[in-house]
Amino acid sequence: MGKSRMSKKVTKLEKKADKVRGKAEKKGKDLQGYAADRIEELSDDKGGKKGLVFLLMAAAGAAAAVLLKRKRDQELDEALWEEPRSI
Repeated sequence: MGKSRMSKKVTKLEKKADKVRGKAEKKGKDLQGYAADRIEELSDDKGGKKGLVFLLMAAAGAAAAVLLKRKRDQELDEALWEEPRSI
């Protein structure tokens, strides 16, 4: 019975992780589209530094999102493989 209960918990955690992953991917795509539109808009301006700054900020945000996603996946993997605690 312990394995069945544990497998249900694992399945539940996997479903939650998939939902979070889906939301993160959707948000990333939205942000990429916004960044591309904004870069195009700013490239029309004569002040090229604004576009560069925005591009760097968008890249930093995307990198942070990827790092947070990796950390979340790693924590989930570690949680799945930990030994169950006795109650």
